Amino acid sequence: MTNVYEQEGYLLVRQAIPPVDLEPLRACIRRQVGAHAQELFARGAVDRLYADLPFGQRLAALHAKHELRLRSWDAPVLGPELHALIHHPGIVNALEPHLGPHISFNGDYHLRPKMPGSQATAFPLHQDSQYYGKPSQHAHIITVWIPLVDVDEVNGCLYVIPGSNHWELIDSARDENANMRSFEDVEARGAPIPVPMKQGDILLFSNMTFHGSKVNRGSAVRWSIDIRYCRTRGTYTAFPLEQKGEDFMRRKLKKTGRLPLVVRGAGKSMTFEEWRAALQAVKG
Repeated sequence: MTNVYEQEGYLLVRQAIPPVDLEPLRACIRRQVGAHAQELFARGAVDRLYADLPFGQRLAALHAKHELRLRSWDAPVLGPELHALIHHPGIVNALEPHLGPHISFNGDYHLRPKMPGSQATAFPLHQDSQYYGKPSQHAHIITVWIPLVDVDEVNGCLYVIPGSNHWELIDSARDENANMRSFEDVEARGAPIPVPMKQGDILLFSNMTFHGSKVNRGSAVRWSIDIRYCRTRGTYTAFPLEQKGEDFMRRKLKKTGRLPLVVRGAGKSMTFEEWRAALQAVKG
């Protein structure tokens, strides 16, 4: 498995997380969608709450007549359920061959509600380091992408370009939807392939691997969450550019109020309450 990730820049791990372990996070989302429905109803934006609809369909029904252009919706899941998922042994076990025995969540996560028919939540092929900033290209950051519903080519599964992790950082700029657009046709270098996934599957990919997703052509929201990991600071020896890139990322995330968590190996771990208190202290 190590060779697949190193060679191709991504690794699909089937059923790394028992689907039942995703239910607490899905429950958080249900509560937030319920609160959002009440808010819309109170100001007359909708004439019903759609409380009878299943997970995935309620938010779509609420916004059938007025677009929700959310690229991420992170606040609803900042709780003990997210903390537990970040530490899930199925995730950490999959990461250890690639990051070593000392692993940290780097503080960065995003809950993604990919709305049906929304161009705003379709992500062009990109490298995460295009968003992070140029110094990060020398860091090693692994995104763990977790679908909270089954995903395929209809409702917006991820596409990856195998081997693109070995390319240089491609120059890019943001478009009208704040998405990064590369200045060259990256598909001329390599063909993207779809990665259909079931609940419980996870996809690992590096900050240099080209990936993206297309418009959700289904009728329900494609919910997913992505969580980023790195080696724990002070537990490894790095080349100067590599160390500079990883220090750059730590400073950048701290400025935006995101703090790391040790999830395995050396370093002080934090309970959710300790992490929340530290986050509140950073945000002032």
